[in-house]
Amino acid sequence: MKAALFSITYWGPISYYAKLLEYDHLVLEAKESFAKQTYRNRTYVDGPNGALMLNLSVNHQSSRQIDLITLNQSENWAQKHWQALQTSYGSSPFFDAISTDLEALYQKPYQRLWDLNIDTFKLVCKWLRIQPELKYSQDWQAVNLDLEDYRNEFHPKIKLARNLPYYPQVFEHKGGFKENLSILDLICNEGPAAFDYLKQL
Repeated sequence: MKAALFSITYWGPISYYAKLLEYDHLVLEAKESFAKQTYRNRTYVDGPNGALMLNLSVNHQSSRQIDLITLNQSENWAQKHWQALQTSYGSSPFFDAISTDLEALYQKPYQRLWDLNIDTFKLVCKWLRIQPELKYSQDWQAVNLDLEDYRNEFHPKIKLARNLPYYPQVFEHKGGFKENLSILDLICNEGPAAFDYLKQL
């Protein structure tokens, strides 16, 4: 059995899902303290003016535990992010294939970051046609000796050790190829071939 421990992400980067596909059994970290400026509440998509960060504002006065922290509803984030995704990927080859799922997600009244991120994770698994055995951590362990630990492996400010292979992108004619964007970028542009792309990394 290959098992590993991952933090949750908001439409995590391509490198995150490539690593995740190496494991049949996944444990998602539910008890860590929320960390700012990470993929836990932000993602990067291919916008018409370059890479665009979509950020989720959270209530810092709420519990800091990742499965309890709440979203800041005053930001109208759902409508803004849905509109941004339509602008970024509306003309991509496979946007129409996933747009119904996406629109339904952004119409749900999410209160907690955790619930939103779990649903984005499950949608990606659906689109990639994978069914990993999924569990959530029950307590916080700074060091986990039982599982391979990738909780701090993926961070927007950590450069990848190698370049990722090219695939066509919507706005590459304006800004060139942008690597390791959100998994949404790969799925919208490559569709069913996204799985094979991830497996080769």
